[in-house]
Amino acid sequence: MTEEPSYRLEDLGDRRVLTVAGRDYPTAYSARVVRMLVERKGALRAPQYFSFKETRGRHFLARLFAYLRARGGDGLSVLEVGCSFGHITEYLDEQSQVAAIHAFDTDPTFVAIVRAKVEELPLRRVREVAHLPGDATRRLPWDDGAFDLVLALGVVEHLPARHRRAQVDEYYRVLAPGGHLAILDTPNRWFPLETHSIGLPLVQWLPPRLAWRYARLGRPGKFGAVAYEDFVADGTGWRNASLAACLPSSGRAGLEDVTEDAGYGWRFFRDTARTRTRKLALPAFALACGALHRLRLPPSLALPYLNLLFRKR
Repeated sequence: MTEEPSYRLEDLGDRRVLTVAGRDYPTAYSARVVRMLVERKGALRAPQYFSFKETRGRHFLARLFAYLRARGGDGLSVLEVGCSFGHITEYLDEQSQVAAIHAFDTDPTFVAIVRAKVEELPLRRVREVAHLPGDATRRLPWDDGAFDLVLALGVVEHLPARHRRAQVDEYYRVLAPGGHLAILDTPNRWFPLETHSIGLPLVQWLPPRLAWRYARLGRPGKFGAVAYEDFVADGTGWRNASLAACLPSSGRAGLEDVTEDAGYGWRFFRDTARTRTRKLALPAFALACGALHRLRLPPSLALPYLNLLFRKR
């Protein structure tokens, strides 16, 4: 395991500067929040979170709110599933269509960080940041139809397989009729290359012990010293998630798939292509997505990540 380097945190009044391995990372977050983040994620990984409101919040949610705005969505009550560091919470708090935000996470440290940000920034539309242990997420503490918008960004792949169906069903239970559920940045289990956690082809389709051995052989620097128990621990996410796992147990009944209408699915993949490899592959993905569309199947099935939006009829 790589030893964490020492770090220095300097408060310059209008900003804080975190120095790690000779590099400076300025941030507007308080020294309290930065220290909590470093304790949770380590000094090396903490700086990437400083820009997440833009790099993840705006990247994934800008077209969602444009879609809702065009349809008169206003005064929205929002549930954020898995609030993590609170970067999505911050982005939501800035949206004029949002009236109230309820957020939760299973990680008590992240919950404490987000509560600190609510107090300090402040985030005025946030009504609560709840800590729900894993078992509690199988029966969320909100009424049926309590929310106009439910967001699960980078969440479903991390849910334990034995509880995943019950947990996802809850997202649909608390969604109001006419409301939208967005399941975003979710690695597609049926895409041949696992691009989320391990980066090896077909590994997510293998039995766990064989997948562990494959990961140790194919990615020795990252997985060579990882014990099997840690590799298969809840939350690791390498098995990814299928489209079926993102739907309720009742299937598509009562749901309208507005993924492509809102600019997600194929359009999102095409519009956000940045690397040369992805740009070169776009014609092949276009053919695959077009074929699925003609078969009346979701184009997202052909993509490495699922970015889905459903409306509850």
